[in-house]
Amino acid sequence: MDDIGLPITAIVTGANVHDSQAEIPLEKLAERKVQNCNSLMDAVYDANPINDYIRSKDRVPLIDPNKRKGAEQRSFDPEDKSRYTKRTTVGRANPHPEDWLIPNRIFVRGFEKVSFLLMSSVVCLAALKILKPIVQPVAEAA
Repeated sequence: MDDIGLPITAIVTGANVHDSQAEIPLEKLAERKVQNCNSLMDAVYDANPINDYIRSKDRVPLIDPNKRKGAEQRSFDPEDKSRYTKRTTVGRANPHPEDWLIPNRIFVRGFEKVSFLLMSSVVCLAALKILKPIVQPVAEAA
């Protein structure tokens, strides 16, 4: 997602695929569509292959450090910490499809049908993000 929560890329994987395993393919899809300087992610994506891939593309990985046992605790410098706060936009947008756009139970079978349902929710989320400034009333200055 971008800074305002507009979806840039999405893929559907099986439930047996961990989110971090899909990150490099998502980065590759995103770099075809947008030019960015930073990749902001939470601690689940804190892995050397992901960091190395992002750096190889001359971008800065801003990934929340995973608190590993026995390892030295890392933290962001103040400038990166300020940039990382943009990730909360994504954190707020991610539950929207699950909460509003995807039914609680899916009564179709097959990868194509389930993928269509899930990707339709991504398209709806994009439409909501695009239309929000148009539809939402602007507060009048006092």
